[in-house]
Amino acid sequence: MFCNQCGTQVNDGQAFCPNCGAPMGAEQTNAAPQMNSMPNSMPYQQPAMGGMPGGNTNNTIALVLGIVSIVVGVFGGILFGMFGAMIGLVAGVVGLVMSIGVRKATNNAQGTPAFICALIGLIFSVIFAAGCGICGCSQKAAGLGDYTCYGCVGGNCKAQSDLKNAYRDLNNIFNDWY
Repeated sequence: MFCNQCGTQVNDGQAFCPNCGAPMGAEQTNAAPQMNSMPNSMPYQQPAMGGMPGGNTNNTIALVLGIVSIVVGVFGGILFGMFGAMIGLVAGVVGLVMSIGVRKATNNAQGTPAFICALIGLIFSVIFAAGCGICGCSQKAAGLGDYTCYGCVGGNCKAQSDLKNAYRDLNNIFNDWY
């Protein structure tokens, strides 16, 4: 038999149409409905995944935060030292928490790319924050020296200075040897 509401074929004995949910009563016929007998209404469409709580909007925000965490964690850590790494760290934590919420709300159907991006950004941010701490950024805060980290590329990084000194020393050795 066919549904009078949307025209979908329905198995005998079903109480409701599987497509539009219209009740199947005794007035339903076993013949296919005529095109002109269908009502002038739109057929039922199932809501998209984005309509679910925690769906596309939170997934997009978590993905953007994950990408921001990667970019800011790496480039911010290189260019601005501890400050950039901390911003990447915050973006990574927020993105990670949001992506876990999206994964729970969508039964793991969404949120995996956001989770991965946030986790990678979090890892890079921690590496740069630890590197800056080892390098000397935290020495001033601890009262162990007057060094301030301005980022590895800023030309004031202690590690970069050490590398320049090592290169200069090796260059002098090779120049003396030749």
